[in-house]
Amino acid sequence: VGVAVQGATDAARAAADIVLTQPGLSTIVVGIVVARMIFARMKNFIMYRISATLQLLCFFFISVFALQPVKYMPTPLPAGWADETWPRFFRMPVILLMLITLLNDGTLISVGYDLVTPNKRPEKWNLPMLFLLSGVLGGVACVSSLVLLWVLLDSWNPHGIFAAFGGHGSGLMYGQITTCIYLKVSISDFLTLFSARTRSFFFTTKPSLILLCAGLTATS
Repeated sequence: VGVAVQGATDAARAAADIVLTQPGLSTIVVGIVVARMIFARMKNFIMYRISATLQLLCFFFISVFALQPVKYMPTPLPAGWADETWPRFFRMPVILLMLITLLNDGTLISVGYDLVTPNKRPEKWNLPMLFLLSGVLGGVACVSSLVLLWVLLDSWNPHGIFAAFGGHGSGLMYGQITTCIYLKVSISDFLTLFSARTRSFFFTTKPSLILLCAGLTATS
């Protein structure tokens, strides 16, 4: 590989593979460090994108077919809830889904401005491990959302989990359930951002101010 340092002749610049614009060879080291930081941000971006998408798609796909709200509807309806209707299939208002998607894209963009630690060794793609970690992050969030949905739908069962934790005789109506699920799915989706950006505990690496503000804005 031909390298032309600063101040080299035009002929040397034309024949070189790399042309340095600053004195010394430290520019090459800086370029390698910057390239590894960009690679780390790309991995964090892809991991968060995959995990967030898996959580949303798998949760709504499974909940629509496996959990039918009409089967959990209390009969008769309590006083004051006579006009409440429980659908056959679980669904959420479209505006809530759009809000989750928009805020998710906002937090995703902030990954490009995150603080990362460059690896001391040359980077290379390890797609199986990348997909595995993304699947674990998305799977944990998806399973916890499904369990919460089942507990909320079963809130009118006097022997259910909801009643065991102090909710006996005060079940939730369908509108309250969809609100709880929206908060759970959105918050777990946005907080996954802090887990996807590090390979250890989320608090071991300091996030950038832009990423921190984006995550706090989305969760609030």
